Order: sequence, then structure tokens, then C-alpha cells
Amino acid sequence: MAAHCRHAAARGPRARLRWLWVLCTGVALTGCAEGDGADGAGSAPSSQPRCSLVNRLPADQHMVTSWRTAPTDALITHPISRLTVRQFLAPHRSGETVRLSLSNRYSSLPVTLDQVHIARELTPGDANLVPDSECLLTFAGRSRITIPPGETAVSDRIAYPVRAFERIGISFFAPELTPQITRHLNANEILFLSVPGDYAADPSGARFQPVPDGYASNFLAIEALEVAAPRDVTTVVTVGDSITDGSGSTTQLLQRSASPMTSTDQRYPNHLQRRIDQAGLPLTVANAGIGGNELLGDGVLPQFGPSLLERFDHDVLTVAAARYVLVMIGTNDFGNSTAARAPSTSDMIAGYTQLIDRARAAGMKVILGTIPPAEGAVTDGLPLIGDLPINLDVMHGTPAARTSRDAVNAWIHSQTLSDGVVDFDACLEDPNDPGYLAAEYNSGDNLHPSPAGYAAMAACVDLDLFRASDSRP
Repeated sequence: MAAHCRHAAARGPRARLRWLWVLCTGVALTGCAEGDGADGAGSAPSSQPRCSLVNRLPADQHMVTSWRTAPTDALITHPISRLTVRQFLAPHRSGETVRLSLSNRYSSLPVTLDQVHIARELTPGDANLVPDSECLLTFAGRSRITIPPGETAVSDRIAYPVRAFERIGISFFAPELTPQITRHLNANEILFLSVPGDYAADPSGARFQPVPDGYASNFLAIEALEVAAPRDVTTVVTVGDSITDGSGSTTQLLQRSASPMTSTDQRYPNHLQRRIDQAGLPLTVANAGIGGNELLGDGVLPQFGPSLLERFDHDVLTVAAARYVLVMIGTNDFGNSTAARAPSTSDMIAGYTQLIDRARAAGMKVILGTIPPAEGAVTDGLPLIGDLPINLDVMHGTPAARTSRDAVNAWIHSQTLSDGVVDFDACLEDPNDPGYLAAEYNSGDNLHPSPAGYAAMAACVDLDLFRASDSRP
């Protein structure tokens, strides 16, 4: 059976996370390395019955990231004790073999989960699953997993066909008191919680209720879905803040109404994956964006995650089959700061340079994106608890933030350290009103793009950046 691998983090307040690969446990160590099963022994996964364990991969395959999110914190989470959690996502890569990563990265307590099931979504916007589509995921052969604080659990590989953008549901039961669980803030997806009991294998959504979006539509525990793919398939990690994460990319923005929030996978990394697929490139896109995140400093609120410099190793360098990283970050370094706290241009350049050096040392190519326009977004209301916003006076759109943004963007254009540049600023800016988002790309807050804006961002990416004949820098 495939192994259960753990990544341990150094603990301590505001300490820089240093993630270590540690020993893998289980009967076989083959599940812990990218090149596992290289001898090709065993049957090809496509020939195995659905839900069966895949002990080894063919020699011409490895595991790649099909979907990913970046954990943010474990401070304000939903009470899930002795009930079932159901959440949905869209794979970016098709495959016949899958495994799932569950994170307890930020909790100070162990978390026990049981009966983790994967199934197909029946109808977007509700908790129903396609009947008889579910499979149980195991961890070193067991249905129940206890994840220590700061660690990640990786499931055994199973034969389960997924198709790109055919949405799936992940359900699990929390059998014990679970006061704290690692999450990704603001998933732009509906989170469903059941009445007390284990309904992880039940395709009916009748016992589930959606968590109100204002309470926060978080991803709980789930971190990555990987699939087996040919060895020439690699991963592009898009990393940044809420603009990468896809804030406002649901039907409410698509329809310009108060319709129920339903995800239609309109984030810019979703659109970039669609373009890559149309071009026939052997790439899958992972989303490592976090709302409110900054390059240099930890988030102004803990829910905005540690700085990108601090989380870069875990959220980028350890992503399965990571080959490229597309970095777009900085708007919150200027916008969420005060005048006394604002970083200098030289500070930002030093931060970008460090990211480039670390990615290059890991054998990755680095693409820098310019910071988009934010004129007019001077105050953000943050709906953290129900409908009671906590209003923070921030500097997005102020003359000082605009000056800093323009200086950083000028450096991004002129530098030769990265392997390419994407000019998101120019692609989203109103040509008749410099510094502002174009009206058709504006979600309404003058900071986050609309779904059309996210599609425009993906269209700005020159796919030739991923067609280099030399796959190593």
C-alpha cells in the first residue's frame, strides 16, 4: 500500500516556517517520492477496478498536482465535532489514479478524521453527489487518520478516474471533539456541514446545510489532489493574494445579483488551465493564492496567512511536479499597511529576488506578474463574523500606494532575473482612467477583478513562457 508522508513545521509565533521532509511510514515507501514505482511493476492503474489501491505506477508516470489550495490558519473555524463535512472542487488535470493531502499545518491540536470519501458532484450549488460514484480514501490502509499539529497526511493512491473541470466532492467525518482545524480562508465555494453523524458515503445532500457565505466559505483540511500523469507533465504554481485566490469569482459576480453563491471556477488560474489545455501543453495549474497575503510581512490579520517569503517552501517548492512559479503579489504590502509600516521599493525588490533565488535553487522557472490597478479602493470591509464587518482603513488606491506600486512594476519590467513577465497591470487597467481597473474587469470594489477580469488575466499570460525547449533553467 502507498505510504503516509508527513511534513513537519518549526513551531513558534511568527517564526519562519522551515518545512522538513521526514520519514514516510507504511508498508511500502513507494508513495512518498515523485519517482515511485519507477520499475513499472504491477498493473497499469487504468486496468484496475475503481476504488482499488494502486501500489505502484508505471515507469512512464508520476504524480502531479491536479488541484491545490494554500492553508491560511486555524483560528476561526467551524465546529465540526461528530458531524460530516462536504466540500467541492474542480480538478485541473484528468487522471485514472488519485491521492489526497489533508493539512493540519496551523492547528495546535491533533485532528482525527474518518471515512474520507471522494465522489462526483451532482449539481453545482447543493450537497448531492452522483450515486455510486464514491470511493473511500485510506491512509496506510486505514480509514481513520489522526494528523499531529503542523503535519500533512497523504492518502494511499487509488484507482479513481477524474476529468478536468468535472467537479468532485470530498466528504469526511470528524468522530471526536474537533475545536480547531486548519483551513483556507474564503474558498469561493460552498461548505456543507451535516447534522450529527457520519454521512460521508451518503450521496444525498438532505442531511447537509450550507454554511452562510458571510460566515466564511472555507476549505477545511483539504490541501491537494494529485493524479498520475505522464512524466513530461509538470505543474505551474500560481502564487499571490486574493486576486490569485479568486475573490469574487462566483455566480453572484457573474449575474450581478444576490443569487446563491455557486462556484463556476472563474479564478484566473482556472482560466489559465483552460488556455493551457486548449494549447495542448503538458501542464497543470496549482493555485497557491491567499486573500490578504503579503510578500514581506505576515498578514495584517492572522487569517491572511504568513508572508509569501515564509510560506514559499511549503506552498510552492513542495508542490507535486512543480516546474514553474507565476508570482503576483505586493498590492497588500502597500495597501494593508500604514504609512509608517509601508515597505520601501528596495525592500520589495529584495523579497522578489529572494523568491527567484529559492525557486531557481529548486530547479524551477520563475515568472513575475505586475501588480494590478487599485485606485479607488481605499477602505475594505472584512466580513469576518456573520454580517458584522470589521472595517479597516487601508491604503489601497492612495497616492502613496500607487507610487510604490508603480515603482515595483517598473522594476519588474526592467529586471532580468526572472524567466519572464506577465503585465497584469496593463491588461486590467482602464486606458481612459489610468490607475483604475477597466469597468468591464471591475468586481465593484476597485481592487478585485470580476470573472471577466480573471479571464482577461489568463489571456495576458504568454504561453510561450511554458514552451521553452530547455525544461531546466
